[in-house]
Amino acid sequence: MAKNTAFYVDGFNLYHAIDALGKPHLKWLDLYALAKTFLTEGEKLTCVVCFSAYMKWNQQKLRRHREYVSALRAVGVEPILSEFQSAKKHCYKFDRYCNFREEKQTDVAFASRMICDALTGVADRIILLTADSDQVPTIAAIKGLATHKQISLAVPPGRKMIARELISLCDDFKEIGGGRLERCLFPRNVRNAKGTVAGRCPADYHNAKLMGC
Repeated sequence: MAKNTAFYVDGFNLYHAIDALGKPHLKWLDLYALAKTFLTEGEKLTCVVCFSAYMKWNQQKLRRHREYVSALRAVGVEPILSEFQSAKKHCYKFDRYCNFREEKQTDVAFASRMICDALTGVADRIILLTADSDQVPTIAAIKGLATHKQISLAVPPGRKMIARELISLCDDFKEIGGGRLERCLFPRNVRNAKGTVAGRCPADYHNAKLMGC
């Protein structure tokens, strides 16, 4: 019998890791194709879930993000979107309280979905793509409640040192390299099952690839 394997992506954690590489075209990433590169013999991919939130105050980023989410849906990825909320925090740079925007509910949605899938049989093996230590309690909870489940960590590029605590709790890990990302990019136009274009690569991503950036 095939082993059910589920792939969960911390969208912003991955985005910022790719952004640090200085290669914008890698952001046009097919997460379903990426998930399949982590499967071993006898495994069946049951779901690919990406957790993120729209930055509604920045229209340019919002348009790119919506295009990307539409492309993800077209290939079978399930996006779970939370909200940003305003909050006042002390700014050490200016020594005053400033307005910040914080992503809310994403970590909770991430944790609850993984635990639920692990306990209901959706996932015999969990592959978690993040370097965020906020998910340490989630992994510990799954290990305690379902000791037979395998938890693998996919570390975003360049984040291995940050992910040390997560690595210590997981059964195995792999750091994602730029070459793996290059092999899992969407085409310029992403079509859904009906053949309709669901997502178009933003011009700045496409042009960066053409220029070899």
